[in-house]
Amino acid sequence: MNRIYPCTAADPMGTGGQDGLLGQGDLPWPSVVAARTYGRLDIGGIYSADDVSAAEFLIAELKSPDSELSADEAEEYALQLRALISKIESSAKLTKDQVLALKKKAESIPIVGPLLFGTANLPGTLASVGGLIHSASKATKVEDLLDMTDATRKQLKKWAASRGKPNSVSASRAMKGRLKLVRVGGNLYFEIPANTRASIYRLPGPAGGSHVHIPAFNTAKALRATAHVDGAAYGSRGVGLVLTGKAAGGALAFGPQAYLDWSSSTSVGDFATKSAYSQPTNALAFAAGLAIGTATAPAVVVITASILAGLAIQLVMSDDVTGWGTDLGNFLTGKD
Repeated sequence: MNRIYPCTAADPMGTGGQDGLLGQGDLPWPSVVAARTYGRLDIGGIYSADDVSAAEFLIAELKSPDSELSADEAEEYALQLRALISKIESSAKLTKDQVLALKKKAESIPIVGPLLFGTANLPGTLASVGGLIHSASKATKVEDLLDMTDATRKQLKKWAASRGKPNSVSASRAMKGRLKLVRVGGNLYFEIPANTRASIYRLPGPAGGSHVHIPAFNTAKALRATAHVDGAAYGSRGVGLVLTGKAAGGALAFGPQAYLDWSSSTSVGDFATKSAYSQPTNALAFAAGLAIGTATAPAVVVITASILAGLAIQLVMSDDVTGWGTDLGNFLTGKD
């Protein structure tokens, strides 16, 4: 019978006291054999993974009740997963059915899955995120939105840099005949015409006016300040209208879910019943977005608030939290 001897302090090689020699049928522990053959292995480190494997790992971590992820880690994993799925979908490395299967796995993640990866919610979420990224990329310096000659711009910046230094001159003297000085609320401002780009930006001065008010005090800082696209103006034209406009928002809020309900219905009545359960939550989220859209704030703030409000409403109405969505559907369909 083969005998296996453990490794101990007195017998580190697991020889069973055989003076380092093993007799016939005497075997050391398997770990000793591995150590003799391969030496010490250090397997710690960073390993590369393909996008699909990484997505599967993130899904497993987010679904596992034993993963012990912090709130910040779970949020980071969810955002990484959404980016990976978008990348996988556009890469065409997987078939349509394989991508759909991956999305179904992501959608099954408790609570956040249906909100972030649900087929009905994904188009609207991606459009809102796209609008957020695009509006943020449009931010620029205030001085780039002023309509004045290069010589006047150079003179204004030179004067602003010299304020408080010896031999500096007053604003009226430095910019006489070049820019108009006005007094607002007891303070002096340069009233400078805005260029054509400025119409969608939030700038200091009269709301919707054709001029920008730059304070004569701390002028250099005011010129370097960041100007953000206005929320209402962004959704009224161009890319913003397509991604976040009222018409596009309504189509994305109700269209995907309506398509899914209709394609899985056997009759008009069945479609109406399914819509009674699925669409009220979408209507509440859409109404919240419209209300937030009326706020006077930069587009990045408005879009972010709309996204968070929509997700919060869908989370609260879900069966995982309050079940109000189902209760409302029961009420609309006359069920107890």
